[in-house]
Amino acid sequence: MTRTIACFFTFLLLNHFAFSQKGKVQAAWRALTDYEVTVADGKPDLAFLNKAKEAIDLALQNEDTKNKGKTHAYKSRISYAQFQYDLAQELKKLETSQPDKNERLLVAYGNINLTDFETAASEIIKVKDLDPKFMDNINEGLAKGTSMLEEDDLKFATVAQKVKIEAANIASGKYKVKKYEEAADYFYKTAIVNSVLYKTKDTADFYNACIAATKSKNQEKIIEYNKKMIDAGIPMAYNYQAIANVYMAKSDTAAAQETLKKGRAIYPDDIALITDETNVYLAKGQQQEALNNLKLSVEKDPKNAFYYLMIGITYDNLANPKDKATGKDLAKPVNFDELFRNAETNYQKAIELNPANKDYLSGALRNLGGMYNNHGGYLENYRIEKITDLAKYQKENQAKSQEYYKKAIPYLEKALEITSDDLQSMKALRILYMKTGDEAKAKDMSEKIKNFK
Repeated sequence: MTRTIACFFTFLLLNHFAFSQKGKVQAAWRALTDYEVTVADGKPDLAFLNKAKEAIDLALQNEDTKNKGKTHAYKSRISYAQFQYDLAQELKKLETSQPDKNERLLVAYGNINLTDFETAASEIIKVKDLDPKFMDNINEGLAKGTSMLEEDDLKFATVAQKVKIEAANIASGKYKVKKYEEAADYFYKTAIVNSVLYKTKDTADFYNACIAATKSKNQEKIIEYNKKMIDAGIPMAYNYQAIANVYMAKSDTAAAQETLKKGRAIYPDDIALITDETNVYLAKGQQQEALNNLKLSVEKDPKNAFYYLMIGITYDNLANPKDKATGKDLAKPVNFDELFRNAETNYQKAIELNPANKDYLSGALRNLGGMYNNHGGYLENYRIEKITDLAKYQKENQAKSQEYYKKAIPYLEKALEITSDDLQSMKALRILYMKTGDEAKAKDMSEKIKNFK
């Protein structure tokens, strides 16, 4: 008999324990409701809110209630209520120093501790993960009309909506005051909350998070948020470009190339990706691959002087190869004449387009003039060991070299008109004037170099 009573007593204790833990959720609800009444009356009583916090935290520690969607819904509401109270206090502090309401709100967002807000937002995500049916009901109510929701569910739905708006405001405020890392975090939070509430991919806020991350110059954040956007199934060409740029800044050309390859597979015609991929090829010395990409760029944008300039440089490099280790000239390729003409044609095309960007124009002028000058020097110094009439050969080569020296001069002069502080062009012109017998211009250029600061 005693044993039976003992077992029954144990059973009662277990039931009482389980009930008491569910009672913690009830206690949290009751205290939160009381607090909301005091807020509506314009006299928020934190004693009620603190009771709600204590009760919900105990419920979140218990095995029976910690994984219930409702428990986390209350935690979200309580945390958001605390955030709202703290924000109101911050705004009061700023009333005298910040008369403009919008500015005051931005400063308040900048000053306030956002821990409770972050908790409120993260709890919404937990509700979705733990009780998708409950969240579906919330979403349906938001879509079809909140009148179909019970009072408690309506209050959670309202908080969820407010968290979304609040996160967007915080993100914009952080961006405005140039706290770009925090702005990136909150644009991302906004995107996630939107996806939970409305079952949609918030492309705009994902993209804003990526832009803010780029502004922050935090390389890891740039990679993180652009990858998140790709993983969310809403990639943009910009995502691959941004990630590749970080890898290039880290001198990881292999990772940059792989990233751009993935981007090109999705966006084969994107000019920015083609251009960046070309730059990677050039950085790795893959001239032919770079050339193929540049030709594709010209097909898509035939009036872009930059592409012609880059094609000219690439053909120039192919025609005049150098040893990577020493920088010394290597033997000319068998198709030198063809490569030289292609470089010449593309430099001239870039010049003819007269781009608004004068760096492109002066670059084309300087490179074409430099190529003529270098080829003139090559002809002047080139020697053949076995030749029947050496004097005749040297005379012909001297005439050819003079021809190229004279072709180089007007291009370098025009480049110097655009970029008047180009010391390299000044020195090249002085030598060219001397070699072509223009002593007066050589003397003037010497004075200009002497006075150059």
